[in-house]
Amino acid sequence: METTKPSRKRSKKPKLENFYKILGVRSNATQVSIKQKYIASVKAFPPETHPEEFQQIRRAYETLKDPLKRREYDLMRKYGGKLEKMMEDVWKHVENCQYAKAEALVNQVLELMPEDYNIHLILAQIKLLNGDNKAFYKEFALVEENASDQDKPMIMVVKARMLLEEDEAEAALQVLDQARANYPDKLQMFLCLYTDVYTDLDREDDLWEFALSLVPAPGTETSGDIFTFIYWLNTMIELEQWNFKSKIQQRLRKLLKAVKNEEDKLLITEALQDEHDGYFEAARFREAEIYMDFIYYIDSANPEVQKQRSKTQELMRVEKEIRKLEQEETIFPPISFLAMEWFYSDYLPPEELEYMSIDVPFLDSEAGDDLQIDEMYAQGIVALRKRYPLLYRYFQSDWEELFAERVQNLNREARRQLKL
Repeated sequence: METTKPSRKRSKKPKLENFYKILGVRSNATQVSIKQKYIASVKAFPPETHPEEFQQIRRAYETLKDPLKRREYDLMRKYGGKLEKMMEDVWKHVENCQYAKAEALVNQVLELMPEDYNIHLILAQIKLLNGDNKAFYKEFALVEENASDQDKPMIMVVKARMLLEEDEAEAALQVLDQARANYPDKLQMFLCLYTDVYTDLDREDDLWEFALSLVPAPGTETSGDIFTFIYWLNTMIELEQWNFKSKIQQRLRKLLKAVKNEEDKLLITEALQDEHDGYFEAARFREAEIYMDFIYYIDSANPEVQKQRSKTQELMRVEKEIRKLEQEETIFPPISFLAMEWFYSDYLPPEELEYMSIDVPFLDSEAGDDLQIDEMYAQGIVALRKRYPLLYRYFQSDWEELFAERVQNLNREARRQLKL
């Protein structure tokens, strides 16, 4: 009987979402109309009742509000897979330091889009990676010449970022200072990069002074200053200037209290939520809790906010006990490590946790191999329960299981003395 192999169908790539359709705007819509449609869409599909639609709307807005991301998205809509494949090959050549091959491919892309400055941006980056700074600046001059006035601030951000990543921090700082002077109303776009540059240059004092210089005088705050306050707060966290925490909180609450416009409240809440989520996903719950308090201050009656605040506060308190436990020398080392491993397993990559486990003594000891080690495990869990009750309760079933495993081979007297 003749058989035929089933034909293998090539898996289709997911279709590119139409972000313009999602927000209900034309592809040539201005940034102002995109923002207006976004606000209207969020009101029509709030996250509490329409979580999927809200995420789709937010995803669309995050792309279209950023001129660079929007340009890349438009290119993908226009040229699709052909451009994607060519650019994949470009970056493969770059990763292998085959800059001549990468440049040749980029020039082919330029034939498709001769007036698109994004391609010149990529060419400029290849020149810089290849150590040809003169050609880098020459290529960037073409970028700046062909870009619209609307896109030029973002282009300067890209230029500074490229320089910083190639250890040209002083040159990057000059670009940022020029961008700040040319586009003072676009300061928000440059702030995070200023932090990276000052940090790279080991100029933390200058970074703090820079952050302070941006803060508006008391009584002059407006809703548009929210990103300045967020930057001030994040710089405080970055530099561990915790003695300024209450002052910043007081100033920011005063700003939040003064905001009455619902659209402004929505945008402020979203900005604060983004900061909270970033810290939360990085397992920095102390910092996340600071931002959650501001969100709660704005919308304390919202059940979702209440639930999220409770979760963040709980993790912050447990994290505090873990930090304290890490400094304690009397707790059996494997107990400290297991507490940390269980807590951070959802946030840190496995290889990082594995690396941290290398120098932990007795961690690989199996129950029953050494009764003295088993007893130390049990004693450590008993001490943990007494001194770190939150941490014990958070993983109570795990601690109880480990305790039962370690005492099962001990004699009756030892088990009696080690009761949980």
